[in-house]
Amino acid sequence: MPPGYMPATPAPPAPPGGELFQSYCAACHQYDGQGVGEAPPLDNSPWVIGPAERLIKIVLHGVRGKMEIQGKTYNREMPGFGQVLSDKDAATLLTFVRSRFGAPEEPISAAMVHQVRTANEGRTDYWTVGELLSDP
Repeated sequence: MPPGYMPATPAPPAPPGGELFQSYCAACHQYDGQGVGEAPPLDNSPWVIGPAERLIKIVLHGVRGKMEIQGKTYNREMPGFGQVLSDKDAATLLTFVRSRFGAPEEPISAAMVHQVRTANEGRTDYWTVGELLSDP
């Protein structure tokens, strides 16, 4: 080894779900969860810290419509990723999102994702904000 050579320090492993977030979410929501342009922020968003089923529906099928977050109204469509994410991957991604951008919550399990996916298996369209807010 040449004098003064320092081997590269390996990067710390990404937290579970971090790589999925980077691949599917960070382009719009940014890695810090603050959103960019018309993409809403995730940090302490009621959509992130609210009911797990609602968040699962959004990731599986997408969402459209006006939503207010931190006093600002957003009106964009977010695509669903149910066709490309397994139940386990969706659960890992959502658990990461909730732990990083909301209050520490119980992990979202693959079984929870599977239950929501199965209950809505015929759905082909995005959820509307109104539909998601009217669900208990």
